[in-house]
Amino acid sequence: MHKFFSILLFFSVMGLNAYEDPNKFKDVDPKFIELAIIEPKQRVGYTVGDIIDRDITILIKKPYQLIEESLPIVGYEKRYRGQLLGMTLRDIQFNKKNTEDSITYKISLKYQIFTNNVVAKPAFITADYYRLINPAEPDKIVKVRIPELTIATSPIAIFGAVKVEDDMSTFRGPLSIETISSKMKVQYGAIGFVISILTLFYIYSRYTWFPKQSRFFSYIYRKYKKSNPNEKEIESFISALHHGFNQTINQALFINNKEELFKKNNSFKYIESEIDDFFKLSKAINFEKKTNFNQEEACAWLVIFSLHCRMCERSLIVDSGDIKKLGFK
Repeated sequence: MHKFFSILLFFSVMGLNAYEDPNKFKDVDPKFIELAIIEPKQRVGYTVGDIIDRDITILIKKPYQLIEESLPIVGYEKRYRGQLLGMTLRDIQFNKKNTEDSITYKISLKYQIFTNNVVAKPAFITADYYRLINPAEPDKIVKVRIPELTIATSPIAIFGAVKVEDDMSTFRGPLSIETISSKMKVQYGAIGFVISILTLFYIYSRYTWFPKQSRFFSYIYRKYKKSNPNEKEIESFISALHHGFNQTINQALFINNKEELFKKNNSFKYIESEIDDFFKLSKAINFEKKTNFNQEEACAWLVIFSLHCRMCERSLIVDSGDIKKLGFK
């Protein structure tokens, strides 16, 4: 008996494909159906090739169940009054969940547009009719109607002048201006402006963040700390240090007016003996033209001396114990 019922049900389902007119089937009693549809948020602006997603959830109460063969067929192109609509079902995915008194079907549909119009105009996915069957009465087929979906398709190119006020379709959402990119441009511009001001301030302040604090020896130390130990480079190094002292006190510094330097910045008092050695080295090289000195040792001494001058310039305490005496009298 069970076998006979299965065969009868099979042939009944197979014969459904011959029915094209939905009026041949009665609508299912609404109390057996709960229908929920998630439509695409966008309803306008579609053109050829675009994909439209539609998710349908149907809860069917027993004894009815869905005839899965009545679902849309992939590749089928929608028609209206015999005319192709240019809407083709590209993919369908569905799953079902059984409970004691109902079956829930989740159906995901993907339609693709294969039409292009010269002007924007409405288009739609026609209503579908899914068929239900009661296994206890296989000869009585009922249907549930899935409402149509109306959208608007747009041309790839616009022909002629378009007046927005003459095309205020009810499908068109509120016209808004994209502001995210503008805000980002303002933010980047503000950051660039601040960086530019700080850079100009730093340059104007002679490479220091505080205009009244000179940084002559900082520049000299950075420039010459990797100097080559040769006579020409040492002479340039000594000349730069002399210039730094002169700029610090706004006059030429000699061995006999060191007090002017100490009045200007008392930190240089820590390296008074080093300053004396510096003048001895400068005199020996620039005026006495001595060449019998160790150039590598002299260059290394000048690097440490310029570092100590840099620290004094910043009012830091300097320990002169880490610098060697040079053999110049």
